[in-house]
Amino acid sequence: MKGQFLFVSNGVGEDLIAARIIASLPAADVAVTAYPLVGVGAYPPHIPVLDPRRDLPSSGFSLRTGLRGLGADLASGMIGLWFAQRRTLAAQRGRFDLAVAVGDVYCLWMAQLAAPRAALVATADSVRAGAFNPPSRRALRRHGRRIFARDPDTADALTAMGLPAVWLGNVMMDLVQPTGETFGLAPEVPVVTLLPGSRREAPENAALLAQAAAAITDKIPDVRFLMALAPTVRMAAVRERTGAARLRLTTAFADAVACATVVIGMAGTANEQAAGLGKPVVAFPGPGAQFGPEFLRAQHLLLGDAVVPARHWRDAADAVVRLLRDPGERDRRGAIGRERMGPPGGAQRIAEALLEMIQNG
Repeated sequence: MKGQFLFVSNGVGEDLIAARIIASLPAADVAVTAYPLVGVGAYPPHIPVLDPRRDLPSSGFSLRTGLRGLGADLASGMIGLWFAQRRTLAAQRGRFDLAVAVGDVYCLWMAQLAAPRAALVATADSVRAGAFNPPSRRALRRHGRRIFARDPDTADALTAMGLPAVWLGNVMMDLVQPTGETFGLAPEVPVVTLLPGSRREAPENAALLAQAAAAITDKIPDVRFLMALAPTVRMAAVRERTGAARLRLTTAFADAVACATVVIGMAGTANEQAAGLGKPVVAFPGPGAQFGPEFLRAQHLLLGDAVVPARHWRDAADAVVRLLRDPGERDRRGAIGRERMGPPGGAQRIAEALLEMIQNG
């Protein structure tokens, strides 16, 4: 009989991480169902998903958008959706051998409705960004059957609290697989890759990044620019906002980052993956919900000096110019990013651990 898994995730990046772990499970031995709590989900079509699902105006960031964003989500039925999600999860009780929450402690708290003791693949929570508060510790202790921490420091801290935590790698790095595409750029040409994020404010972010690119070109005329767009972002909308005069737009994210000398990012997972590939990342807050000042501060804590925080696009342009002129500083920051994110391979190790959990009961 096949092992039955329920994966619960709360974000586009988390959906992709969950899907990568699922792909590492032996299809002949397991059956998988998924429930994306944010948006309609980004799972491959062959993975069955539960309902209801809905895109809200804040794209899951209502707590970062202030009263206007929260009001828009409430008007779109956020509270009714939340209760419906909880009913759906509670109705799964007893159907699965293991529930796996991919996301944060809130995701684990939701997943435990389907299975009182669930596994957590932690994608954001880290002691590098601050200590776990008492409610989080209680939820982990009560509902966390196994906690796959996002970094070794967090695994050590949780283990010291008596929690069943382990670090087996960061699956974000399994999602970055460059193909060798060079976009026709010579190796000696300086390249700046721009990351506008995956949410609805991405075209607006792209316009700010284009202004930074123009300022960089004024000081280093031979620099070339790639802008990597997530599948959720309409290329036509970005082209309309940026003009794309000196920008090459692409959806080949991994190759665009691999070609980069420096990255300017207004993204969550993508910034972290760029750092993990050894690229110094300059980041500045945008006007939307995803990449505001608080998020940038948290990302800087997670990634350390792999990230150069800037105040706005002009400040970011100046930081990029300094890095382009200082290869030693680029190397130093790149090494920190690789250390903070770790190598690929986490998906396979986590998949093996999940299989062992259901086999051992």
